[in-house]
Amino acid sequence: MSKYKYLFKLIIIGDSYVGKSCLLQLFLHDQPRKEHEATVGIEFGIKDINISGSIIRLSVWDTAGQETFRSLIRAYYRSAIGVLLCYDCSSMQSFNGVEQWVQEVNNNSNENVVIALVCNKIDLQERQVSSIQGRQYAVDHGYLYAEVSALKGLGVQQLFRDIALEIIKRINTSMIDLGKHVKLNVTSSNKVL
Repeated sequence: MSKYKYLFKLIIIGDSYVGKSCLLQLFLHDQPRKEHEATVGIEFGIKDINISGSIIRLSVWDTAGQETFRSLIRAYYRSAIGVLLCYDCSSMQSFNGVEQWVQEVNNNSNENVVIALVCNKIDLQERQVSSIQGRQYAVDHGYLYAEVSALKGLGVQQLFRDIALEIIKRINTSMIDLGKHVKLNVTSSNKVL
């Protein structure tokens, strides 16, 4: 693996069947996930991206959306610097569930976490949640906003790049306290978030 400047831990959250695992699969391997089974517990992967000549390593954790796994997932919020909060644009129920996920993030993550509200499945014809509704929710809460199709690959790579850029911006403007959220990697002096 190459040397990296930062390691950012991101978690993907949202209701079951909004496409979280497909999103991770497409980001890591540039191909959609073939099987669509509900995640049990946690899955993760690592990928390096290049931003302005610097390697940023993203450790991405895919969480189960079922209520029964929420207590297990809570421990993963604390060490994450970024959250991808997903909903399915063809399911108003999944969009209505966003508020409960926001409470989970607020109750369990650090105060400097960067949140992206992710509207998935934009390739589907029957939309129940408009772009305007999703974007307005993100603006009202100070979140990044992205519309993606984890099945078709639309916007996925850009989403991960955008959240990494926002984290770097907040580091550079001291909105993220490196003293609280960075551990030095003793072998290479890499910053871990």
